[in-house]
Amino acid sequence: MKSRPIDLQAAPRYILAAGLLLWGWQNDFLIYASLMAVLLETSRLAGWRWSITSKEFNNIADLSGVLFFIIVVYIFVSAGSKGIFIILSILPFIFFLLILTQIYSQQGKIELSALFISLRQLDTEKSPDINRQIDISLPYFFICLVSASAGNRSVIWYFLACCLLIGFLLWALRPKRYRFITWLSMLALAFLLAYAGQIGLTKLQGIVEASFLEIFDRFMWRYRDPDRTITAIGSIGRLKFSDRIVLRVKPDKKLTEPLYLREATYNSYGYGIWSTIEKNFRLIDADAGGKSWTLARVQADRTADISTYMIKETSLIPLPHGTGKINGNGIIEINQNSYSATKMEIREGWVRYSVDYQDQQIFDAAPGKSDLYVGSTYRDDFTHLTNELQLNEKSPEDIITTVKKHFADNFYYSLTQKQRYPRGKYLSNFLFESHQGHCEFFATSTVLLLRSAGVPARYAVGYSIQEYSYLEGLYIARARHAHSWALAYLNNSWQIVDTTPSVWAPLEDESASSFEPLIDLWSWLSYRFSLWQSADDPEDEKNGNTLLWLLIPLLSLLAWRFYLKERIKRPEKNNLVNMKRQYPGMDSSFYRLVSMLERSGPGRRQGETTYRWLTRIGKKLSNRNIMHALELHYRYRFDPDGLPAQAKNRLDTLINRIILESAVGPVFCSMQNLHTHHPW
Repeated sequence: MKSRPIDLQAAPRYILAAGLLLWGWQNDFLIYASLMAVLLETSRLAGWRWSITSKEFNNIADLSGVLFFIIVVYIFVSAGSKGIFIILSILPFIFFLLILTQIYSQQGKIELSALFISLRQLDTEKSPDINRQIDISLPYFFICLVSASAGNRSVIWYFLACCLLIGFLLWALRPKRYRFITWLSMLALAFLLAYAGQIGLTKLQGIVEASFLEIFDRFMWRYRDPDRTITAIGSIGRLKFSDRIVLRVKPDKKLTEPLYLREATYNSYGYGIWSTIEKNFRLIDADAGGKSWTLARVQADRTADISTYMIKETSLIPLPHGTGKINGNGIIEINQNSYSATKMEIREGWVRYSVDYQDQQIFDAAPGKSDLYVGSTYRDDFTHLTNELQLNEKSPEDIITTVKKHFADNFYYSLTQKQRYPRGKYLSNFLFESHQGHCEFFATSTVLLLRSAGVPARYAVGYSIQEYSYLEGLYIARARHAHSWALAYLNNSWQIVDTTPSVWAPLEDESASSFEPLIDLWSWLSYRFSLWQSADDPEDEKNGNTLLWLLIPLLSLLAWRFYLKERIKRPEKNNLVNMKRQYPGMDSSFYRLVSMLERSGPGRRQGETTYRWLTRIGKKLSNRNIMHALELHYRYRFDPDGLPAQAKNRLDTLINRIILESAVGPVFCSMQNLHTHHPW
């Protein structure tokens, strides 16, 4: 026998509003949640409904699905693994249009095929259930509860609020045959067990999440470690770089040459990994007013506004060489090590800060023995190259000039590594055979070659700023603009030595996606929205309002479309009271017998099934045909295949016979055989 599909019940009155308010309170969306709750709950007062066709329901469901997909992809690309919490927090926004359309539609439900595109291709005759209509108000309520869990309010108050709302929901949907005290006791026990389980899961989540997110961020998303960096030297195949914008820079003057924004510096190399010996960071005290931090006393001659995405609250930030001061709102703390790697503690997401810097000065610590060290793996190779270029016979200035010329005249930029080499000596192949590689090959080789010639050198990583965005009116850096270069100590100061051919950026731009303009537009809109949402300063709020204006055409179009929709007058309230939900088998003649028995003898108790009622009063029933009629009635009422015409006629005949017999004799008398067990 086929099982009959179970319909979702409609959400009780006010439960959606309560769920939305809990979500809004937890995620600081209370104003939006209040407006959404009013729109949903006041639908009961509206005397009209929209005539929404199946195709229009499909389009709205598809729009919600596409919007959800785009947002998921964007958030994971921009926020990494922690984006799951952002996605959870905005789910009620994404599916609000769908629930709003259902509530204000004439049907009051949504066809199942609107939610699943695959069902629309099935044959309705073979699969009639695909046209079945369902009510999504309860699923939307639970979406609100789950989304509320992503908020930052008190856990205990969230748990209590969930218990109250779920208790209210279960009270409205409870079976009536159980006593109130029994129902309440079971509910209280369930909540106590849930609370104990929640405490245990919270502790387990804290342990697992701390380990998992650290691994995920380190290996799956770009994250700069101040203590070490793993290079792509030795990677086989073509390196893939993303078009995603990761930095926005607005300097006080137009750039005439690339601006290097450094994130970290390293001084020890081995097996494709650069690391740093100095790992201690010192706290930088804020200046008077708490909105600026002085890193070095310097006469700054340049300024720049920088926007970067913080994967977590404390991360390394890119800064120009020679940065003397950082200015910004919302900054909690700044720390810096002796290699000028700077950590900022601030909120996650897009942040803005400005810097004052001295363009020709680098404030790193003086060199030590580690800045002249070349590991044994490559020591002989670089000694040989040093002798070949006669670097030991030159002054430090001439050494740097010769090294630059050597790489410029004899080497080429390439993102492709085609084969492996014995004992992993990829630098040896780069220096003496292939003469091609990406920036990490050039920077690493330059540092080790300078050290071999007696010039202290370090390895720096960050971004090269040189692409101007006419859309945004500032300079941008994409993920593919990540760069590495050498720092050499000359005449008692550090200076940049970049031997990577200058064509590296144009070559990488050639592989950019043809959809890059659209991706950039979306990135800019989301960036402006992020700044507006954070409201770091009045300028951000002003620019954010500009973004809101861009939504007006879309909202106006939607409002106009719904205004033109046919609105149908709702039935009068009195008629609504008299309307009953129709189920298969509701016209069964067995209900005539039920009415007669209720008038003639012990009535049914609240929530008592027909079979239990007849069993209870069975000793007083005299007619043996009643249970056979009940069997036919159950088949007519609950069997998805229905009741054959012959069997239905048999049911009608039995009921007429029972009622006729009751007219000539008492219905209630002794009947011992009625207690035979029935599975229904």
